[in-house]
Parts: sequence; C-alpha cells; structure tokens
Amino acid sequence: LPGGLELAPLHVPMRRRRQMLACVVGTSLIPGAAVLTGLCFYFWRKTWPVLVPYLTWAWIIDKSPWKGGMRISNWLRNVWMFRHWAEYFPATLIKANPRADFSGKRPILMGYHPHGILSFGVQLCISSDAAGWPEKFPNLSPRPCTLNMNFMMPFLREFVGRLGGIPADAKAIRSALKPGNAVVLVVGGAAEALDTKPGEYVLTLARRTGFFRLALQHGADLVPCFGFGENDIFETVKPSSLVRKIQLKAYKLMSFSMPLFYGRGVFTYNMGMLPFRRPLTVVVGDPILTEKTAEPTKEQIDELKEKYIAALRQLHKDWAPRLEPGRDSTLMIL
Repeated sequence: LPGGLELAPLHVPMRRRRQMLACVVGTSLIPGAAVLTGLCFYFWRKTWPVLVPYLTWAWIIDKSPWKGGMRISNWLRNVWMFRHWAEYFPATLIKANPRADFSGKRPILMGYHPHGILSFGVQLCISSDAAGWPEKFPNLSPRPCTLNMNFMMPFLREFVGRLGGIPADAKAIRSALKPGNAVVLVVGGAAEALDTKPGEYVLTLARRTGFFRLALQHGADLVPCFGFGENDIFETVKPSSLVRKIQLKAYKLMSFSMPLFYGRGVFTYNMGMLPFRRPLTVVVGDPILTEKTAEPTKEQIDELKEKYIAALRQLHKDWAPRLEPGRDSTLMIL
C-alpha cells in the first residue's frame, strides 16, 4: 500500500483473534478507566449515589495500598485476558536456578530491567499468573510497584490493587517488605524508559541508591530480573533536541515521561499503538542475601550495588545467547 502500510489478512485463526482482543483490552485499561470515570462525573445526577461513597472510600478511607497492599484476587490474576494476552507475544517466565531459595522466609526485593515502554514483562509475568508465577514461586505473593497516580484513578485502583500492585513510594514499599512478599520495582523508572531502543539495553541503575538502601534496612534479599525482548515490543523514534528537553522537563515535573514510539494496529502490521508480536521472556535470577542494617553506610550501599550489578550482568550474559541468538545485544548501565 502507499506509504509502506502493511495490512493484516482478514482470515486468521480464531486463536490469534482471541489474543488480539486480549491485547486490545489489556492495553486499554488505563484509558478505559479514565473514560468510565469521566462518564460517571458527566452523568453525576444519576451516578452520585454510588460515586460519592465510592470516592470517599477510595480517596479518603482506604489506605491499604500504602499499608502492605490490597488482598490479592487469584481469580482476577487468572482471567482469560491475561492468558491470551501472554500468548500474543508470547510472554514467558523463567526461574534461572530451579534450586534457588525462594522459601518466603525472608522479604524479597526484585529489580526488573529494562523499563521498556510500558513494562509488559511485569504486567504479564508478575502481575498475573498467565506465565506460571504460582508454580515457580509458590511461597511468594507478588507486589509489583506502579505509579502512585494509578491508585488515584477510580476503578483502575481496584484492578491494579487486586492483582497485587502497590504504589511506587517508600512508605508503601516498606510496608510490603515482609516475609512471604516479593516486592517488584522497575528500578530505572521513567528515566530508563526514555532510553528504550530495540536491540539495546540501556539501564539507569548505577546512580540509584534508594533501592539498595531499602534492601539493607529491611534485610530483604535482592533479586535481579531481566525482561529479554522488553525493548523490542515497540519501535522508537529518536527525538530532536527540543523534544528531548520537553521529555526531560515532563519527567522532572511528573516523575513520568514517555519516548516517541509506535507499534502495530488491529488491522495493520506496522502502524498503530499496540505492541508487536515479539517474544518476551522474563528471567528471574538468584537472591542476593543482605544483612539487616538500620542505618547503612555509603560503603555498604555501594558494595551491595556492585554485587547486584555483577549478578545482573551475569544474568544477561548467560541468557542472552539462548533467548536472543544471533544478536549482539549490548548492555549499558548508567
């Protein structure tokens, strides 16, 4: 077609249609919640008997997301959407060492790398059971961290919270760091998202300290996790200097920013906002034991950081040839 647009065939197996539907629903949760909230406010004369008590509960009374997290719904983590959405890529969860100690007797703090555009590896392999979390980590309740604003949006907060999500702030993380929980933090954050590029892994990690300080203060084992293929799910566009300045300004103001990216559509292969069908594999490394230290020194933090970065590099070195054969994927840590 003109412009190089590639259209998807009309006749595809029903299995792939289900996968596409699940992907559309999954990627539409945030805008869908925003639209639903807007409609409730627009028709407030009819919705206020439900809206007022619900918002009072959500915004004023219920502080459970900041106090260890909501009660996890196993039913929600196993709904059809996640199963077919994981098949769409496909998304896979691997425990690098089957004999590693994940008994749940100590708190676990997992770092997920890289951030990518929307951290689909966390959404599918950790925030749902579609990739086999309960079988691989039966003694751990996943507590993935997400933006605080997701817990301020009506309806979305219930969905995210029941999947195990907690706000990505120190108070919530400290409350959730207890035996039996695996708190999962995308350490690079929005700064790392801006460096997303297919075929490359540029991680914002060397200048992070809070992640390692939390682990020492709570005696939590640090676990590196690598999402192979996370940066390949979308194509990114190199921004101009002006756009880059705007992105950095937005990041400083809102602690959130997005790179310029594009994917595919429902009926097109190379234009749209849906992720490409490319393999996504999350590999969970071995726990790095820490000794609980109320006031860790800079030297202790730096020592733990060095151990963690070395383990992360080794994880990439061991698994990249198997999962990305024929590709010389670079790993850069800033």
